[in-house]
Amino acid sequence: MNPIITYLLSATGGVYLLWLLFLAVMNLKRVRDAGKLSQAALVLGTPILILGLIFDALVNWIVMTIVLFEIPQESTVTARLKRHNKESTGWRKAVAVWFEPLLDPFDPSGDHI
Repeated sequence: MNPIITYLLSATGGVYLLWLLFLAVMNLKRVRDAGKLSQAALVLGTPILILGLIFDALVNWIVMTIVLFEIPQESTVTARLKRHNKESTGWRKAVAVWFEPLLDPFDPSGDHI
C-alpha cells in the first residue's frame, strides 16, 4: 500500500481512537466530580486514562506535527490546540477551532479548548 495512504489511514484511526478515549475519560471525570466513582470503576478506568495519555502524546508528536507543520511545544494535543486557539490567527487557529465542537461539549467544564 502507498505510504501516504497508510499514514492517512493510521492518522485518522489514531485521532478517532484518541477521541473515543477522551470521551471515556471525560465520562469518568464527570462521575468522579459527582462523587459517584466507585473503587471498581476507578480501577477499571485507570488503564483507559493511561492509554489515553499515551495515545495523546503519540498523536501530538506524529499526527499533529504534520497537521500543524510544527514541532510540538506541549506534551498533549489539547495543550497544543489551546495555544493555537489563544495565540494563533491563521490556519492553525482554524484547525484548533475545528476541534472545539468535538471536545468542548464532552468536557464537564464545557471549555476544553
